[in-house]
Amino acid sequence: MRPDRRQLLASLAALPLLLPGTALAAGSLLDRIRQQGTIRVGTTGDYFPYSFRDVKSGGFKGYEIEVANRLAADLGVKLQLVQATWPTLVAGLLAGKYDIVASGVTITPERARAVGFSTPYLRPAFLPIIQKKDAERFRSWDDIDQPGVVIAVQQGTAPEQMARRSFTKAKLLSVADPVIDFTEVLAGRAQAAFTDNLYFMTKIGREYPQLTMVQAGARPGNETENALMTVKGDMVLLDWLDEWVEARLADGFFTGLYHQWFELATQP
Repeated sequence: MRPDRRQLLASLAALPLLLPGTALAAGSLLDRIRQQGTIRVGTTGDYFPYSFRDVKSGGFKGYEIEVANRLAADLGVKLQLVQATWPTLVAGLLAGKYDIVASGVTITPERARAVGFSTPYLRPAFLPIIQKKDAERFRSWDDIDQPGVVIAVQQGTAPEQMARRSFTKAKLLSVADPVIDFTEVLAGRAQAAFTDNLYFMTKIGREYPQLTMVQAGARPGNETENALMTVKGDMVLLDWLDEWVEARLADGFFTGLYHQWFELATQP
């Protein structure tokens, strides 16, 4: 049983100061991270503005990269960013290639069977994307979920998992890098794609004004939760991550990141 959250939150105000001297249970991944002085964070680098490659430096940037940097700083360790891919995201974690994943990861039933998640800190919604010229044909999700309609989804992602639950009549086209789901719509090989609204508002919709989102008739559960992903069953690490997220929610860290990476990015 996990400790009572009210007890855990009692010391949140001093969380970053207390962590270096905190006694840890033997065998916890958190203990190994502290002893080695480095936390390895898997990230995909292909999901603006969550995690993407900076053109000039070639390094990682984005909302989740700032989350990872603050996490490492509060732990008092160095940050090592590790290239990951969506199809192998969970497998890489289970194989020990990285300790935590921060890349705009959505909590899903499929993933939760194999890995653990922190308290969520961001709540996007998954929506279909279509060409504006098809807006009269596809006014709702039901209009899209019809035989003969092709919906492109990115392989290994939460939108792909949700699309398989939500669309039972349309054909799903699973694509992998370097192909991107919405480009299949632009090319006419699919009539719709399926991704999150924040990604669309900050990236796709700004660069491709011929595309639009379909919100009418949204299925239950299309509002999702993003969190840090790590190994399952390590209660010491998971409780620490929960405390950390709660503390950063309380002190406005995540509010500031949302304003920087999502609100400002959607302004003209």
